[in-house]
Amino acid sequence: MKFTVAGVLALASLALAMPAPEAAAVAEAEALEAPVPVDISPEALGLEKRANTVCKIVNSSSSKVNCRTGPGFDYPASYSVIPGKYYEFRCYKSGDCYNGNCTWQRINWDGKTCYVNGYYTDSKCTVAALGKC
Repeated sequence: MKFTVAGVLALASLALAMPAPEAAAVAEAEALEAPVPVDISPEALGLEKRANTVCKIVNSSSSKVNCRTGPGFDYPASYSVIPGKYYEFRCYKSGDCYNGNCTWQRINWDGKTCYVNGYYTDSKCTVAALGKC
């Protein structure tokens, strides 16, 4: 029993001999410096502007394919593209699916934009080739 009491007293004296946690926290806070600004501009991150991808309009027996104001069938058809012709596509967005294809490729020209469902573009207009808008 005496050994147990002696052990408890030794542990208590060791606990009292430890430095106070507040003193360590103050020392660490004093050692902190102001944040250094980081350049996160696209150029600093090594990002480059994506080139347009030229794709053919396919899979339509109609004389035109609707090019809509957004990536879905609820958006109005603001323009049309002609099957068999080539167009420059910039990127894609996800939207309404048609025949299993849920991507909508974006065409930009003269400050205007419209979207064609990926079902109507050839195999060059992949998600990897275009990148997300």
